[in-house]
Amino acid sequence: MEEQSKRIWKETLAPKYLHEVMGVYHGEWFQDMDRCWLSNDGYQVTSRIISTEWGKVEHAAVQIVDDNAYMTSNGERDIPWAVKQQIKNELFGEKRLAIEVFPKQKNLVDVQDVYHLWVFPKDFDLPFGIHPIRDKRCRVVNRGCPKNAAYLIENTRQMRGIGSGLEKKENAEKEE
Repeated sequence: MEEQSKRIWKETLAPKYLHEVMGVYHGEWFQDMDRCWLSNDGYQVTSRIISTEWGKVEHAAVQIVDDNAYMTSNGERDIPWAVKQQIKNELFGEKRLAIEVFPKQKNLVDVQDVYHLWVFPKDFDLPFGIHPIRDKRCRVVNRGCPKNAAYLIENTRQMRGIGSGLEKKENAEKEE
């Protein structure tokens, strides 16, 4: 098995510097990104610190940069979740929590293949989690079970291409 090369990060000129000194980057938030890192395998991360109700949070924008597809917005520069997790660990630390937000449709900004992470302070935890033992537990709200199980079973069969028992019976009669 081939040994994977280690990703190397170098801090580079940030958009804030380029905006203030050179007069470029006039967007809504990108000109506030005061840190920028490039990796030897084609990733760029820019960040800024924002003050929120939860304290200071680092907004990190992660993207793939190369000469062939810079500034794409069609998803071809998608970054897998596991890679974003590695990048978060490498630049911000394994002990820091980060989230990726899926906003309300009216707040969606999707003009470029850039993925936004919100990196919290070292000791910050969300009031919920997915790990059954290590995460804070929340009380599950019982919203009951759907009442029409036959309808749901039929939907499941249709969506999985299984077909209903009635269809099987009709098909068997046709074959006879």
